[in-house]
Amino acid sequence: MSRRKPLIGITGIIGSGKSTAANLFRKLGAAVFDADQIAREITKQADVLQQIRQTFGDEVIDKNGNLNRQKMAAKVFSHPELLKKLNGIIHPRVRRQMWRFVEKMQQDQAVKMILIDSPLIYETDLHRFPDKIVVVSASTENCISRVMKRNGMTRDAILRRMEQQIQLSEKRNRADFVIENDGDLNRLAGQVKNVFKNILQQWR
Repeated sequence: MSRRKPLIGITGIIGSGKSTAANLFRKLGAAVFDADQIAREITKQADVLQQIRQTFGDEVIDKNGNLNRQKMAAKVFSHPELLKKLNGIIHPRVRRQMWRFVEKMQQDQAVKMILIDSPLIYETDLHRFPDKIVVVSASTENCISRVMKRNGMTRDAILRRMEQQIQLSEKRNRADFVIENDGDLNRLAGQVKNVFKNILQQWR
């Protein structure tokens, strides 16, 4: 597939604010593929639910036949081998949808760049595909505080999730651009605008 527009990956640890940054990129003219959102939609599909039930047991499916996300999270984020099995079910489907999205957005004249918003860009080898990688960075305590307020998760549960992700320091070292998100929204927006302009200038 020919690239007429830059393909950018945006990532960060849980609570870093990468999706907030991605939305700011969207306002500037980027098309954003939200990998987490697509993964949630995929887990509602009957064939996927059946595969999850066969792999993880009936206890992760609620009485309405839907995935019990809390029980699934408690199971997989304590056992890396189970998380790998879940990712093996979900991620190939996410990736197929991602490439369909990228191809479609390459044809859209209004789109200036295409953003892949995923917490697991490095963990799932997605980093091999984008032209540039943006890492949104914040202190561990700020990340924990944000997730506790947003999702009501316990500190221990958040730390378990963080342990399953590549450390932020490594992500920062591997990034093309690092956006610091320990300040307010205006500071974040200013950094996003600078990175957006920089990427487009390099692309030309």
